[in-house]
Amino acid sequence: MEQQRKIQAGDWVMFTGLSVVWGFSFFFIKKGLEVFQPLQVAAFRMSIAFIALIPLIMLNYKKLSIPSHKWKYIPLLSLFGNLIPAVLFCTAETKIDSGLTGIMNSTTPLFALLIGSLFFGVGLTQNKIIGVIVGFVGAIIIVLSKQKGFSGINIFILMPLLATVCYGFNANIFKSNFQTENPVIIALLQYSFAAPFTLVYLYYSGAFHQIQQEPLVAWSSIKYLLLLGAFGTGYALVFFNILIQRTSALFATMTTYLIPLVSVIVGLLDKESILPIHLFGLLVILIGVYIGSRN
Repeated sequence: MEQQRKIQAGDWVMFTGLSVVWGFSFFFIKKGLEVFQPLQVAAFRMSIAFIALIPLIMLNYKKLSIPSHKWKYIPLLSLFGNLIPAVLFCTAETKIDSGLTGIMNSTTPLFALLIGSLFFGVGLTQNKIIGVIVGFVGAIIIVLSKQKGFSGINIFILMPLLATVCYGFNANIFKSNFQTENPVIIALLQYSFAAPFTLVYLYYSGAFHQIQQEPLVAWSSIKYLLLLGAFGTGYALVFFNILIQRTSALFATMTTYLIPLVSVIVGLLDKESILPIHLFGLLVILIGVYIGSRN
């Protein structure tokens, strides 16, 4: 059973900061896709995150150790929390708007709750269940409003949904196995595991050669990928792990309820169309955040 703890002011600061940073991430992905392929954008995201965290790795290299029986969970955290979602989101944004991708991301708390209760023994409370359901209804309102004109299921919309399932597993794996570990160390280990694979892929996919051949064109996307990797991925994960450890997997993943608000505003500034029903859906989502965060 998850230990109950009152949400404090510092938790809300991290909650809001992560929501804003991740809300911008979908816009950064879109800019990266203007030059690079989806898998390359995902690989850049992971590689830049690792490089940005090297100073922390150097400062904590003597502490980069965990109990031997927990090492098996590091690849799972890296896969479910980083690699697989990055590929799914980048691929999805080749066919759907960044704002819609951010909206679909708001289903993460629902899967964090369901997966936690089914596989990790997380206790259910009435407020958590109602909050997640209300927030999910708000996301559905927005998703349905964006789907006018589709004659069937758009498979690319299912990719962000699958990514949020991965996030649900990631949050619960971390909460159940690393509650007493240093969250910064865990984040460093996650990216240290992923970086060798993503750097090798970037080399053999020709991404580095493309930068060398067309530096000005590449820079138009790389500058956004630097922000995405360093702040929207690397350091964001450090604070996300801290937030999970201080509160709960459900509360931490409820940052994804505010992400659509940010992504829609950014999309509006980038000349994406925003309808009144979208704002109504966001209001419902915020109500879900309030209900679900109460103990």
